Amino acid sequence: MTSYRTFVSSLLLVSSLGVLAAPVVAAPPDCSRMGMRGDAWEYRVERMAQHHQRLHDALKLTPEQDIAWKKLMDPQHPMARMEPAKADDWAKLSTPERADKMLERMQEHQSRMTAHVTALKDFYALLTPEQKKTFDDFHAGPRGGMRGKPGPRPMDMAPPKP
Repeated sequence: MTSYRTFVSSLLLVSSLGVLAAPVVAAPPDCSRMGMRGDAWEYRVERMAQHHQRLHDALKLTPEQDIAWKKLMDPQHPMARMEPAKADDWAKLSTPERADKMLERMQEHQSRMTAHVTALKDFYALLTPEQKKTFDDFHAGPRGGMRGKPGPRPMDMAPPKP
């Protein structure tokens, strides 16, 4: 009799868990190209703006340096978001044409990156040795969420020591 009660109660428990889990299985999360977040690009832009503001505040820039900073952070800057390719356009292309298009986009990205590195070097040249160290600390090592051990963190982001 005890084993029957145990069996029935276990069966009821498992079936109730199945009923509770059904909505989760029925409506899977959005697994689009952007990942789990539908607003992934906006989220990334917001996080980058926060990072840039923290870096700007930590550098304590002079007016001359601030001009170079604004040039580096200009929204019309070469590293601004590229226009995404339309899926309809790509669907009409043959495989070799798609490969040529990818190569063209890659070369465009490379030229944008070259212009960005030039602006970055111009800005970096204006920094004092202390500011260069701060700038380097902000961009050193693997970032959070990446595999491996976390790299060194900027002083303003480090957790308080006990």
